[in-house]
Amino acid sequence: MNLKKILFLFLALLLPVLIFIFLKSFGKNEFTVPPLFEKAVEASHAECASLGYTVPYVVNDSALTRLTWGNNDSLTLVVFDDTLRGNPKNNTIQIVRFLNEFGTVRVNLISQLEDTDAQNGLQESGSTHINMSKKQFSIYRNCVFLLKLSDNATLVDRNGGIRGQYNLSDREDADRLILEMKILLKKY
Repeated sequence: MNLKKILFLFLALLLPVLIFIFLKSFGKNEFTVPPLFEKAVEASHAECASLGYTVPYVVNDSALTRLTWGNNDSLTLVVFDDTLRGNPKNNTIQIVRFLNEFGTVRVNLISQLEDTDAQNGLQESGSTHINMSKKQFSIYRNCVFLLKLSDNATLVDRNGGIRGQYNLSDREDADRLILEMKILLKKY
């Protein structure tokens, strides 16, 4: 009877090890963050009705040249500093957290101001603070980057594809941004 117990215990311990070895050899544990708007583009704002969108959607070059953008950058975060949406203090906390985690990724902070000539640099990352008129701000936010009302940040890859949209006032959304950045940086 002792021999049966020992044999059963040995098999019970051996089975998980065999499963682990099998999965390690033949399985892939890989996550992806696909681009948004690959099959359809829905611009729900009236000001976007005259624009023609192609599928899969990529942000046009003229919009990207306005930002601090380089073809060698794998990813760029574009944050719309809209004090009407979300909590500005939380947004700042999450941007600093993001910069601490990914200091080499460019961040473009776009503000809604009437003085469009004023620009500051965010020295930590070589990123920029861009001021736009209310109308330009709205077009960039709603028509170019296709942000939902609840979101204030978007992640753009080197090809101009939108990889994600986030609300930086929400800690869970900021955590999702950081997780998706880690996944994308492994790929790019």
